[in-house]
Amino acid sequence: MKKTPVQRRPAPSTTVPDLLEQMASARRLGPDGAHADPIQGDSDVLVAQWQQQFAADDITVLTLGIRVRRAAMLIDELIAAESERFGLKLNEMLLLMALRRVGAPYALRPTDILKLHSVTSGTVTYRIDQLTRQELAERMPDPSDRRGYLVQLTPRGLETIDAVLHRLLEGFRTSLQPMAAVPGALSVFEESLRLYERCISA
Repeated sequence: MKKTPVQRRPAPSTTVPDLLEQMASARRLGPDGAHADPIQGDSDVLVAQWQQQFAADDITVLTLGIRVRRAAMLIDELIAAESERFGLKLNEMLLLMALRRVGAPYALRPTDILKLHSVTSGTVTYRIDQLTRQELAERMPDPSDRRGYLVQLTPRGLETIDAVLHRLLEGFRTSLQPMAAVPGALSVFEESLRLYERCISA
């Protein structure tokens, strides 16, 4: 008996132009004009406004930065919303995230925190005080500096930050599902962001 040949699905395209077109199609699935407010619109609105002001120039290198900054602001809003569920402010959560990110024993020197957050020493001290009052972090002796101390996550702090991160992770998985559904899209986007960062930091 003659077998029916198996119909193989074509391999997904991995060229950048095809990926971009597929991602654009995914974006068009969303509501049209939902963020058309001229003051607080999405990045399309902001870019269009700037292009009108510099109609004779190619300002793509500028508008890319505008889009990245807009995305960063939205990410901060998401982190702030999750932080509020646990009675924390955004800057407190960012400090907890920094302590969690460095790995066990989840400790940093105040000078490290100052460099990470680009704030004054007084602001760093205040934020550390806020976390210690909530028993999310504690001051520990610095074994390499008898006059200094380390800021370390407490078990409660570790449990809190992990809970927030898990909620953020699930939220991002849901929000980015249309993009993740395009084979290779997330990897291309990550590499693009890495290249962009290196170019502007050179």
